[in-house]
Amino acid sequence: MKGFKGLKSLTNNRWRPLLESNNNDIQDVPVLAYDNALTQETLNTHEERGQRSEEQITPPITLQEAAHLLGVAPDALTSEDGPLCSMRPALSAEYHLMQISVDQHFPKTPADVDQNLQRHLLNVQDTVREQLASLDPRLHSEGLIQCYHRRIFEHLDDLLQNISSSQNHLLLMKWVLQTYLSQDLLGHPELQYMDPINKVDLLLFTQWVSRAEEQFLKNVATEITRYLENILQNERSHDAHDELYLDTIQCIDAVPREALKISSKLSDQVQEVCLRELLTFLTRYRDEQTHILAKTAKMDEPETKQFFKTLNNCKELKQHIQTQAMQTEESALKDIMTKAVAMLDNMEAFTLELLMEIVADIAESHLKKYFKSDNREFLHLIDEVKRLFSELSDYQDVQTRVMDEAYKLIAHIYFKRLIKISQRNLKKSWHADVGQEVAKDAEHLHNMISCVVPGVGQWNVMLLKVEELLDCKSLEAMKMTRGPGAPARAAAMEGSFWKGDWGGAECPGGPPWLSTQTHICILFYPVAELLYKGINRNKLRGQISNLILGHKRD
Repeated sequence: MKGFKGLKSLTNNRWRPLLESNNNDIQDVPVLAYDNALTQETLNTHEERGQRSEEQITPPITLQEAAHLLGVAPDALTSEDGPLCSMRPALSAEYHLMQISVDQHFPKTPADVDQNLQRHLLNVQDTVREQLASLDPRLHSEGLIQCYHRRIFEHLDDLLQNISSSQNHLLLMKWVLQTYLSQDLLGHPELQYMDPINKVDLLLFTQWVSRAEEQFLKNVATEITRYLENILQNERSHDAHDELYLDTIQCIDAVPREALKISSKLSDQVQEVCLRELLTFLTRYRDEQTHILAKTAKMDEPETKQFFKTLNNCKELKQHIQTQAMQTEESALKDIMTKAVAMLDNMEAFTLELLMEIVADIAESHLKKYFKSDNREFLHLIDEVKRLFSELSDYQDVQTRVMDEAYKLIAHIYFKRLIKISQRNLKKSWHADVGQEVAKDAEHLHNMISCVVPGVGQWNVMLLKVEELLDCKSLEAMKMTRGPGAPARAAAMEGSFWKGDWGGAECPGGPPWLSTQTHICILFYPVAELLYKGINRNKLRGQISNLILGHKRD
């Protein structure tokens, strides 16, 4: 914690003897930093004010007169129950009268501080200002100002112990830092000739702010933990809204945003507390979703909405945290944010992998039958995939990403199954023109995906090329039709089929679970050459097993 910069101006000649003689005590006072231009300006004004000269001091008055002017009973000093000022070990009778007057006029703590704090602080503010402004000139002593100052901070300590919300902690700290020393109270124009700000106890002020800040941060941690737990509880319920990320973002952003109105340093401290609680929350959320989604994926007819909700929550939370990271220079905050983003990345990858396993199981089940019979299992596959994902348009960005990956995976599984079946057998069960049938399937697949998510990439290119491959009479001629340099490219075609065009612009690679070394695209020319030479299918499978069949998802 940094020092309350504005308070440095109070260390003028009047304070130096105290500060020098108590150096060992002062160095242990926590340093505070608050961005309050109003308080800074108000505290500095005492250096510009002249001290009242000896000639201006009013002659002393009797105790009876003082009691009358202070509005206390004449026998107050003899009352056994009369309160005493604890500011000094030995006090004058006049000072006792001042303390009694302060206690009599000072507002009492409300029964419900949380509900009435703002109104109560306004009452304290008005009462103290009016009492000081209405004092008889003969009682404008330093002792009375300090007595009020001491009483106020004793009262603030009491309020601090009786508030439970971080919002009220901020309200109380804001009142002390921005109102107490402002023109609304000690800096009021009617009190300028008394110079009450010059009589503020520096240590009393800073130590209270330090205690309030420490208690506030503890309260924030407790409060954020409770709120995030409620969000998790709501997520577990069957009636949960699809807005976990919204509730979470509001929870971790609200208090730092309010703290910024007092101090940027305090806001950073609050944000660090919130982010640490977020990490704990994300760990629990990840563990619960891992269990739920893994169990759902094993069902015969899994419901995919929960997968989409999880992916959407991860995406939105990650984007928010990354935006926050770009706006801060605090290394501690950046480190926590990096950990949170990494956790969300892992959760996204796990969820998407489970979804692709569902798609792969469906595709394998239909296509295994499809290439061995004359039924139309491929159309059934398309209908089932469409049913899984078409009703989740509320998650448009996630839907596009998932359908894109599903498209790549289905095309991959189709091609893998295709090259395992004899072309002669396919002609018997399908149609004489196998290439044409494959092209029709490729178009059906693309049309279905495009219908759900318009603008999706064309990941069926390798299937569309099968017809051209089977019709070609010369493999070398086919290579040459691809333009200059095609034979050389044919030797290392990694990634080309995932581009959507053999000579087109670069696009992302295949599914995340398929390494770049095993992209189906690198098989096209080797498989094409083997097919063209009429090599035995069993031998063909053996030769390409290290490239793709070792990674198949049977």
